[in-house]
Amino acid sequence: MGLKVYGAANAACPQRVLACLIEKGVEFELIHVDLNRGEHKSPDFLLRQPFGQVPVVEDGDLRLYESRAIIRYYATKYEDRGPDLLGKTLEERAMVDQWLEVEAHNFNDLCFKLR
Repeated sequence: MGLKVYGAANAACPQRVLACLIEKGVEFELIHVDLNRGEHKSPDFLLRQPFGQVPVVEDGDLRLYESRAIIRYYATKYEDRGPDLLGKTLEERAMVDQWLEVEAHNFNDLCFKLR
């Protein structure tokens, strides 16, 4: 399988990416990173993600991190599959971006407390 997602299925940021990939019908392999044991801070993992955070995706030669960048990439790459996640018009895309920002700045920290 080509697409690998490094993260923990119970963590908010990887969940965003997993939800996007599932909605788009994209096959992926989840590589579990044990956050409780600090695997995301190990030297090997820091080679993948210099800030020691999850998720990270590897898709062929492409390596991406930051969940919102990842979901924008796959929602665009697979725009012909599944539901439209980004909007079709400039105005719809602006609204999607607005709500991604609202979530990032107002709700993201609260999600970590739910874990």
